[in-house]
Amino acid sequence: GLLKDPGSDAWVEVLNSLDCKYSFEPQGIPCSITWRRNMPSTLSTPDGPTVKTEEEKEVLVLVDPEDLLKRLFSLSQSFVKTPSATQPDLDQVLPLAGLEGSSTKTYSLAVVGLDAYRRRSQEQRRQQALSPAKQRPRSQPGPELAMTQEEILETLVVLQLWGNMEVLFLDTWQDFGQHVAALTKAIAKRPYKKQMECQELPFCTAGPWASGVRVEKDGTGLWQVWKRQIQQFNRVSPATAAAIAEAYPSPTLLLKAYQECSTEDEKRLLLSDIRVKSDTGGPDRRVGPDLSRRIYLFMVSTDPDLILDLTT
Repeated sequence: GLLKDPGSDAWVEVLNSLDCKYSFEPQGIPCSITWRRNMPSTLSTPDGPTVKTEEEKEVLVLVDPEDLLKRLFSLSQSFVKTPSATQPDLDQVLPLAGLEGSSTKTYSLAVVGLDAYRRRSQEQRRQQALSPAKQRPRSQPGPELAMTQEEILETLVVLQLWGNMEVLFLDTWQDFGQHVAALTKAIAKRPYKKQMECQELPFCTAGPWASGVRVEKDGTGLWQVWKRQIQQFNRVSPATAAAIAEAYPSPTLLLKAYQECSTEDEKRLLLSDIRVKSDTGGPDRRVGPDLSRRIYLFMVSTDPDLILDLTT
């Protein structure tokens, strides 16, 4: 079912570019995509450790545009008839009754080319209105085509609130392939992210440089830490950071210099005339008033939402 459309080759090409295995197999829900992960088993054999396959909870169902509109229309009509119902009949959109393990799954729907389908259908309705004698009984448009954009959105909200089911609207098969690729990568990284969340500082990146600058008990290395902190400002080169750190070797000395200034303008421009040596042998330049202002605001401001860089 996923390959019957002539344009489906585009998303299969995206699958081929992924570093994963895929296969086309009969599914409990037609035109659906599921994911399986190979996990090392705790049991071992003489040939080595065994691998067990676990199925992920995500299920992506591809729905035909016409079929989706019919399902949404049926769901919206059930609300009109029974507005006081405690829960809508979501089986009208995605029949899950009788499917084993459906309560533990997370379902989402994807539709390709819904807007194009609605435009074609509306054009056909206009042509039929102009020539009613040529209409055939089977060519009569269904009532679902009369749904407005607002009615569709209201039905989608009901679907998401009651069924935790999201509908993704895509224009092309290439977009569908990219969505499948992004979802596959996210599922593949899930165990790694869970492991990172269990660490004391999950936001710290691993790597040979992750430990930063080594600071000895006698204070050796603190100047390098201060220089790197200055370099974290936007558009600050290592040479500029070094020049500021040489003029004021610690944050405390810089704060003391600010306190000795008599006016706000003097504080903002305190660092602007510091000379920065060129790495290429060219003429020296100055730190400048913009960076001097940003560092001053960063050092003295108590507003956590203050935007330092006015160019961003």
